[in-house]
Amino acid sequence: MARARMRGQKTAYHHGDLRQALMDAAATLLDIRGRDALTLREAARRAGVSEAAPYRHFNNLDALLGAVAVESLDMLLEDVDAVGGAARKKRAYLDFARDFPGRYELMFSRLDDKASWDDRAHAVDQLAEMLESAGGLSALHGEASLMLAGFDGF
Repeated sequence: MARARMRGQKTAYHHGDLRQALMDAAATLLDIRGRDALTLREAARRAGVSEAAPYRHFNNLDALLGAVAVESLDMLLEDVDAVGGAARKKRAYLDFARDFPGRYELMFSRLDDKASWDDRAHAVDQLAEMLESAGGLSALHGEASLMLAGFDGF
């Protein structure tokens, strides 16, 4: 269910986990329209709550982006860890970048959210270690970035 939630369905908040509903809305918007289209107001609208509601959980947009980046890194770590062999790890990494382009870009971007920095840095360290046998994080990141820019086959 969590994976389906992350694939772009519109979220609806019904007195459940508002923080997660806002993160889901933000993640979907990132993948569909990109980072420039994401605002706290738009995430609230997509989650079906008032414009003031996001401030109960996030001080600003960067705090929301930081939380989504950490969740996305955790998701990628699970995908890579779930498969064995270098070729499958590489495929899992590239598939994630293709399936979730907005989140992929966000995970490795500069954010003003200092609260998420340690979690992001730790996750990237883990990812680098997991991908060492698959060509290394730097090489795979470069390949994924080229792929997302439309330069397949490198």
